[in-house]
Amino acid sequence: MTWTTGVGYSVIDFVSKTVPIFWGGDVRVDRGVALHYDRNVFHTRKVFAVDVGASGGLWRSGARGERFHTLSLYPLLRFTVLRTEPADLYIAYSLAGPTYISRSVIDDRNTGNRFTFQDFMGIGVFASRKRTLSAGVRINHYSNGNLVPRNAGVEIPITFSLGYAF
Repeated sequence: MTWTTGVGYSVIDFVSKTVPIFWGGDVRVDRGVALHYDRNVFHTRKVFAVDVGASGGLWRSGARGERFHTLSLYPLLRFTVLRTEPADLYIAYSLAGPTYISRSVIDDRNTGNRFTFQDFMGIGVFASRKRTLSAGVRINHYSNGNLVPRNAGVEIPITFSLGYAF
């Protein structure tokens, strides 16, 4: 489960403008909640893993408080950068997850059509002896990838996540 409270746009600005490794957007979300389900499909012994996932999110835009929801499928690349006795630290990146977005105009900005893509990147930990507890932070972005002329893009600021692996 992830949630956001409208903080963290400076992180998105940094990784989309200063160090361009992610995307910004014209529509900013100030609050929301999302449920994610990830399933591992490949992993190396120590560093790299590929997951597939699905998510559903309920969001509220920052400028006009308009509510909308998203339903996504996505690939997830995870790199474990540090392994310790109590926890493993990882970075994650997901690109071009097909998404349904319930509104195509948010805060008077045309985001294209109802088909869009979800991208996110973050950092987190798997903790406990069997690595069943997870916690992390991430930033999200929704846009249609310029498939249609209108592409305002939606940015979700830093979200916090808690999870359980079974």
